[in-house]
Amino acid sequence: MKYTPRHIKKFLDEGKIDADLWKIHFPGLLPSHVPECSECEDKKNNLCQGGKNPVDCFLGVHAEEVKKEHDGEDDPKSRKEKSRKFFPDAKGKRAKVPAGANITFDQSKM
Repeated sequence: MKYTPRHIKKFLDEGKIDADLWKIHFPGLLPSHVPECSECEDKKNNLCQGGKNPVDCFLGVHAEEVKKEHDGEDDPKSRKEKSRKFFPDAKGKRAKVPAGANITFDQSKM
């Protein structure tokens, strides 16, 4: 995707791109200018392979941080445990019926 200065400003305001890190990588960048990979300090110092869109590069860093935060949370009940209370198990025993469910009406006879 081709990004405009508005995109970059929006990402900076929303926190999807870290403003301090952006300024370190592109110190002399004007707000009306969309940078290229060759303008990045990491590329100039041969710390990066290059060939990427810098905005995508920074959004990828944000996505990795969000994923780490999400992976750190422990889900007390797995999906299978949650679904067991609504569906019968292998022996045919029915678990608790959800509130408001009509258990007297059998649709299989229709």
